[in-house]
Amino acid sequence: MSVQPNVTLRQMRAFVEAYRLRNLTHAADAMHITQSAMSALIRQFEEELGVVLFERTPRVLRPTKAAENAYLRVEGILKGVAVLGQEMHERAGEAEAVLAFSCAPLLFSSIVAAVLAEFKRLNPDVKTVTYDAIDSSLIQRVLDDEVEFCIGFFEHEPEAIKRMPLLEDYLCAVCVEGSELARKERVTWEDLVDQPLINLSRSAQVQQLVTEALASASCSYRPAYEISFIQSALALAAEGLGVVVVPRYLIKGSSQMSSLVAKKLHDPMIERSLLCHTRQGHVLSPPAVQFLDMLKQRILSFA
Repeated sequence: MSVQPNVTLRQMRAFVEAYRLRNLTHAADAMHITQSAMSALIRQFEEELGVVLFERTPRVLRPTKAAENAYLRVEGILKGVAVLGQEMHERAGEAEAVLAFSCAPLLFSSIVAAVLAEFKRLNPDVKTVTYDAIDSSLIQRVLDDEVEFCIGFFEHEPEAIKRMPLLEDYLCAVCVEGSELARKERVTWEDLVDQPLINLSRSAQVQQLVTEALASASCSYRPAYEISFIQSALALAAEGLGVVVVPRYLIKGSSQMSSLVAKKLHDPMIERSLLCHTRQGHVLSPPAVQFLDMLKQRILSFA
């Protein structure tokens, strides 16, 4: 039957100091504790091991044979713990020096790139690793620990992924200021039927959501344009050539928004919140927390 003593690192350190100095008072001073506390630690250590480690005299501690055998092993354990602590400290330092995330291209181009530039200005020593894609590889990089988090929105996610809302938002119809649609107090999906719609690329997740919403509202339409980049779509809308349907957070801060209006769409009103996706149980690093806070604050500043 194996014996598993319930010893502590503090007891082992007390034993090593006592063995090295051969004096209870000096050993207590080395550990910055009282002599009685030192004596108690050694006694507890002996009880757990089931052996006597020192012959006690008024002036000196004499190690027993058992103590001589234990000393080498205990010293090795303490050195191992010290090495472990140093390695973990260095690893934590490395983690804090890297900002790694994935993001949908549409979101990256509209706002994330500007926030990342500001983050780098404030943290020039932090290494940044970014990936953009239009498919599930964004989430897979989180699961594979290639990145710390992903920014975007996904209808279907693995159970190992945790969602954290950064900002609540809804799909909006973006149109030129002064237009008939802009003057409406309440805009529905049916109001878009006769409008020249500017579709984003079919591969964009937000466009898939728009197509499904129009279909559920029994609204048939033919897009006037199909554009790959949101800035191009907004430029067309700003010229009065059509209407773009996107969440507000994708267009806040855009140079074209001075002449555009974003009207929340109703019947149905479709939530499209900005989300941060991480692994379940993962604690965000300080750079990640700072970057996400900057992203949220930048979006709110455009409100």
